[in-house]
Amino acid sequence: MLNLRKRPSVVLAEIGLIAALYTVITWALSPISYGPLQLRLAEILKSLVIWEPHLIAAFVLGNFLSNLLSPFAGPWELLFMPLANLVGATLCYLVGRRLPWLGAALYALIIGTAVSFVLSILIKVPFAGLLPALLAGELILIVGGLPIMRTILRAVEPFRRRLGAKENTLSPQGRG
Repeated sequence: MLNLRKRPSVVLAEIGLIAALYTVITWALSPISYGPLQLRLAEILKSLVIWEPHLIAAFVLGNFLSNLLSPFAGPWELLFMPLANLVGATLCYLVGRRLPWLGAALYALIIGTAVSFVLSILIKVPFAGLLPALLAGELILIVGGLPIMRTILRAVEPFRRRLGAKENTLSPQGRG
């Protein structure tokens, strides 16, 4: 869960780490990360916003950075898609904190629809022809990634708690 007392430097480090991880995975798998039948394996990370809402910024930034290498890079990819991620991630968090599966599904629906819309304009393929495959891929990765991300967060939580305890003893606020 989001720790409202988390130091700004830790929040920024987590945002940078997840944005970089999303970008690197997308770039490394670039043959399948772009185009009408894309499958961005980095999408599996997106359900993290349910428990860590500060990571919404990581997916906006990560999407922007990963789209710099897109063969379709331009205003649609560099402005519209990060905005779609902002909307999708925010809704994922707001709905997902009560109904995680529904939040993840909403995120997948927004991104699948946005990618289909953008590609229908850029490559002049009917939206209805693109949506089923792109939406299916998003649902598999974002919704399917939910239990994986939950498990990973639970596994690293003891480390994060220890790190937080060390920060409290080192910071001026932690010295009773």
